[in-house]
Amino acid sequence: MSTEENFEQLTHCQRLKAAVHHTTLRVCKESVEGKDVELNRMVVAAISEATWKRFETWATDLEMFAKHGKRSTVNADDVKMLIRKSPKLLEHINMLQEQMNASKGETKKKTKKTKSKDTTAQTSSTVTQMDIDEDSRT
Repeated sequence: MSTEENFEQLTHCQRLKAAVHHTTLRVCKESVEGKDVELNRMVVAAISEATWKRFETWATDLEMFAKHGKRSTVNADDVKMLIRKSPKLLEHINMLQEQMNASKGETKKKTKKTKSKDTTAQTSSTVTQMDIDEDSRT
């Protein structure tokens, strides 16, 4: 990696860390709003740093899950594996995935061309053959 690429990467990393810190600060402020509690900047910084470290660990784990599956891309199953010990988060991810799949299905239905009669006839003969095979086994 060249010096320029290192600088670009460092700048990107610093911006991400700053965004995590900013979001952590906002969440902390919202949490103490209306309460008789004072925010300590060092505590917010520590929470922010712990969150950043956790994200780094998650990124590494997701990369390893994808590599284990002999893939170069992280998919939804990798994310589910990562959060498997957080039931509420897993439930939320499953719900999001179902919504995405449903919206993809609607899009496909709208854009998909109708099947030809030959394909439909071939499918129904395959199903009939499977039914005959199942009946002969019992």
